[in-house]
Amino acid sequence: MASRQGSAYWNRTMMPQHVTRGSVLLSRTESITSYKNRRPGQHRSGTQGQSDTTPDASQHANDMCSLNDWPSHARRNRVQIQNEADGQKKSGRGVLKGLKVSKKRFASGSAKLNVAFSDRLGGSTGMNYRSFVDDVVVFMKRRMPLIGVRTWADIHASVHRLIVADVLERWNLEDTPDMEDKILKIAKERYRGWRSTLHSTYKAYNTDAARMANVPEDLQPEEWEWLINYFGTNSKFQETSQKNSDNRKKQKAIHRVGSKSYSQLSFEKRDLETGEEPDCIALWELTHTKNGIWSNRESQDVYDKACEEVNLKEGETNGPVSTEDRNNIFQTNYKTTMGCKSSQPRGYGYMAKPPRPADRFRVELEEQSRASQRQNAELNQQVTQLQDELQAERENTQQQLELERAERQRLEERLQEDRIERERLLEEERRSRQLELQAVEESFMKFFAEMTEMMGSQQTLAQQIAPRRNGKENTNPNVSRSLFQTPSTNAAPGKKNMIPPNQLAAAAKLNTRIFRAMKIHSLTIWNPEEI
Repeated sequence: MASRQGSAYWNRTMMPQHVTRGSVLLSRTESITSYKNRRPGQHRSGTQGQSDTTPDASQHANDMCSLNDWPSHARRNRVQIQNEADGQKKSGRGVLKGLKVSKKRFASGSAKLNVAFSDRLGGSTGMNYRSFVDDVVVFMKRRMPLIGVRTWADIHASVHRLIVADVLERWNLEDTPDMEDKILKIAKERYRGWRSTLHSTYKAYNTDAARMANVPEDLQPEEWEWLINYFGTNSKFQETSQKNSDNRKKQKAIHRVGSKSYSQLSFEKRDLETGEEPDCIALWELTHTKNGIWSNRESQDVYDKACEEVNLKEGETNGPVSTEDRNNIFQTNYKTTMGCKSSQPRGYGYMAKPPRPADRFRVELEEQSRASQRQNAELNQQVTQLQDELQAERENTQQQLELERAERQRLEERLQEDRIERERLLEEERRSRQLELQAVEESFMKFFAEMTEMMGSQQTLAQQIAPRRNGKENTNPNVSRSLFQTPSTNAAPGKKNMIPPNQLAAAAKLNTRIFRAMKIHSLTIWNPEEI
């Protein structure tokens, strides 16, 4: 342990030996005043530059760590920084004074600024997210005491309320228990960080005199004096500090987002159309990769195992996994991979709250409600699609029926026209056949009359030449006998005299007119088309 030089600085009666939870009722200014009043004869006033009893920093240059061994969060004396720069101006982050947010408030022309909070991660979001946190830190350092305090829980709630009142006075926020919790959670986290930085500064020097010669810029000498005594002599604090340092070295997950909060990063990566922010697995990838490269192997293992289990569950359920299930899968794989036993949700930032049973029940109801809404939307879409298909099919069927009706009507009209045309043709053919038949009858009657007249003439001629048949010789006696043969008186009763065919042929050749008339008559009756 570092040597305890300058023992005249310490008043061990001021150590918090009997401090209990919520027992510190003093604000920061009041605690400094009380500390001064309880140290009669050792009073210091003013800051480091104004104090005439504080040792010079240059006298203890050899009592501090080398730059290579300098703690990462330890504060350095500004005079030393300027001396190392050889007179050149060297800018640094410095101590937060709240000047930027004051300029914003002045530029907006309003005494209050607006800020939003993430429903899921709890942190501030939007264009003023960092200014809001800076303002909370300024009010926290203004109100929270360092003297006589071991942890944040030692400070009374009335002092906490002073920070909330200061914030609500300058920001357009509702005074609700939930908002008070958010403000105090930020203040608590930054108070712990503040004390951690001061402890790192304490470890950067080897002697108490060197430490007192390098009072941090945002502390009064009385506060720094008390903290040096507390850090160096309180065994319980030293034990807890060593344990926290060992646990810090065991930390496997390393984020790559710098000072930007998880809430703001999730807000920036949200879907601009739906407003939906990345789930826990996607947020883990965003916060632990840079340019596609993972911060370490353990962080990538958490992501890969969570994605693998999600894919398996999606294959089992044949559908997407709910946000709550994805979160449970991620938390389980994180604890398995990292060997973590804490119930604090991981991968969400310090503002996220552990889910309470009521919150889990509410989330389940919301998931079920969203699932029901999605299912109803899908069913409505299917019903609408079926109605559209049915309407289209009905219209198509109606159109087909109209086409078939028109086609049937057209066919009926065509059949009617064909029937009328056939009837007309049949009627014309019937009339034509009647006229032809009438002409044939007239021709036949005329022919019959001519034949009758001719036969009468031939009969008369036969009767005239019959008496001379025996006395005269005919040129063709066979034909004459055949044509003009009279029935034999000696023939048997009932027997007719038949004219032989050769005689008929000979008679037809002699009488060509009769033959042509008979031929025309027979053709007209049996085959009129060959005439």
